[in-house]
Amino acid sequence: MSSPSQNRYHALDAVRAFALLLGVAFHASMSFIPGMPPGAWAIADNSPSPALGELAFVAHMFRMTLFFFIAGFFGRMLYQKYGTRGFWTNRLKRIGIPLLVGWMILYPAVAYIWIVGLTKFFGKLPVMTPEIAKMMPHPIAAFPLLHLWFLYYLLLMYAVVVAVRAVAARMDRSSAFRTRVDRLVSFLVNGYGANFLLAIPVAVCLINFRPLGFFQGIPTPDQSLLPQLPSFVGYGLAVAFGWLLQRQPGLLDAIARRSKFHLILALAATAVCLKLYGPVNVMKGIPEGGIKVAFAVAFGVASWSWTFAITGFALNRFSNASRLRRYIADSSYWVYLAHLPLVAAFGVLVAHWQVHWALKYATVLGGSLAILLATYHLLVRPTFIGQVLNGRKYPIFGSRRPQADPTPDIDASADATAGTAAAPLATLRDTSKAFGKTQALNHVDMTVKRGELVALLGPNGAGKSTAISLWLGLTEPDSGAVTLLGGSPLDVERRREIGVMMQEVELAKELKVRELIDLTASYYRNPLALDQVMEMTRTLPLAGRLYSKLSGGQKRQVQFALAICGQPQLLFLDEPTVGLDIQAREAMWATIRELVAKGCAIVLTTHYLEEAEALADRVIMLANSRVVASGSVQEMRSIVNRRQITCDSTAALAEVRKWTEVVDATIEGTKLRIIATDAEAVVRRLLTLDATLHNLEVRQAALADAFTQLTKEAA
Repeated sequence: MSSPSQNRYHALDAVRAFALLLGVAFHASMSFIPGMPPGAWAIADNSPSPALGELAFVAHMFRMTLFFFIAGFFGRMLYQKYGTRGFWTNRLKRIGIPLLVGWMILYPAVAYIWIVGLTKFFGKLPVMTPEIAKMMPHPIAAFPLLHLWFLYYLLLMYAVVVAVRAVAARMDRSSAFRTRVDRLVSFLVNGYGANFLLAIPVAVCLINFRPLGFFQGIPTPDQSLLPQLPSFVGYGLAVAFGWLLQRQPGLLDAIARRSKFHLILALAATAVCLKLYGPVNVMKGIPEGGIKVAFAVAFGVASWSWTFAITGFALNRFSNASRLRRYIADSSYWVYLAHLPLVAAFGVLVAHWQVHWALKYATVLGGSLAILLATYHLLVRPTFIGQVLNGRKYPIFGSRRPQADPTPDIDASADATAGTAAAPLATLRDTSKAFGKTQALNHVDMTVKRGELVALLGPNGAGKSTAISLWLGLTEPDSGAVTLLGGSPLDVERRREIGVMMQEVELAKELKVRELIDLTASYYRNPLALDQVMEMTRTLPLAGRLYSKLSGGQKRQVQFALAICGQPQLLFLDEPTVGLDIQAREAMWATIRELVAKGCAIVLTTHYLEEAEALADRVIMLANSRVVASGSVQEMRSIVNRRQITCDSTAALAEVRKWTEVVDATIEGTKLRIIATDAEAVVRRLLTLDATLHNLEVRQAALADAFTQLTKEAA
């Protein structure tokens, strides 16, 4: 299977388009289905077709499950890319606006076509009698959503999924529960249980729902704003499973490999449903009892098996880019939104023709698609409508280069990395974050640029870890903006461009060092060669050893190798040299300097201030949840009005400590060390006190002195 582009799944675009266009074909068949009662559709054709009815029944089994499954997958991609606020901005624009505007335009058109069809069928417009009114459904919160119900439900389902995600993130801070869910999803997809386990909730809802609805499958919830349980569970499960699958996109390979199995199971379960249902007739129901249970289970299995089979087929065949498929995928949204009045009108037009049903069906479907595609190309694709629906608009003639929306849709091809060398790789803009009543960050601004090492310093609880967590997408800000490589830290493609070495790490103890590095490198698009990584990190001698058998310092070297193996643009190092001996520390420092020289940006957190002093191009000091100082090491030193004096002297330590210019004085071996606010005055007094004074050295205060003074002032 060919790999998808950086952040576009061409095969899944094709699947989504197929589900939408299949809906057009399904609605085009409605007037030909045996037993269609007047009013349920605009008209009943005079040449019904059992064969077309069975094909429509099969399409009805899976088309919306397939659509919502893909919508869940792409939904999480969008959420990861833009975060909560960006996600809802995008969804309200792409879904909410078409729902509201589309309904206001389409409902009058559909109502008119229904009136024309009923008048043609009965010879006059039928009168609604009290008897007929009693037979009509009267749902709570009744509202004619038409075929646009799928947009309404998709917004509701996204709201539920995002809310559940927020609760899980708050309650499951260790990610233990989410890890177990990921393992379950992986087990189901890599095995053969997903088709059956996912069918159970659908079957339970259908068994307990009376009546089952059109074709005895998941009922179309187009009559009420109050969600129907079978529809919300059946399709909501599809959104949720697509969302969870996107956490492990590599599982798509398993679906592709098992596509033949899914197809065989889909055909078998569909055959069971057709056998139990018998000849297709809209008004016929399924008997209660065992037959209904068997039908509901088979329907659920068939629905998910078709979903996986079609997805797997597309992954095997359509993962490469195709201009034609891209055009069809882009047009499918408009085609489905606008199709209903057209297919109904064509159905009314041909209903009394004395020709074979196949010719009439071809006229309904072909005529509708011709008009819809023409209007898409001329009136939608090059206009603001196309920009709303597809995230871009194209000129009718001339250049084929799209004019992009400033907030493109998730499936728009886009570079996942930062645009220019001068652009910051990571930023916090007026960012605040609190945990309960504890303010971790308070209106903080930070930037990290390409090719610089930024040392993030501060006492425990200052907000260093929170800042890193925001950049890594592990938590979200309460206010302000966080960017990583020009976009959201939640975007998985941006995460592929960073490396992380945390202070506390658990790795697979049963793997050898070489295996660990090789496995980690496989997650990146352009990793370094394995031997090159081990040479850079001095881990070649450890290559064949089990990770569990290494010393603490050796484990830190391996963790450093894992952090740099993907050639990250941005590297986060948290206390990297803890546990290293002097030689290993110097070697790691050399590699860090080499990475910075090649353009890698590094964010370093350390309690070894001499490490920051030796490596950092810039220092950011945090205290009390805010930035108290930022600048080069030299600039940080200059903040402190102190000098360090070192000399060999016989001056009494107790006497020196009494001087007002002296902040501190100590004896280290034969050396007298003094921290002074006025170095010149202290040196004059020393020379007066001890004429034999020698080896005198006066230098600016160390970074540690600046750190101490700034944190005290912040307190």
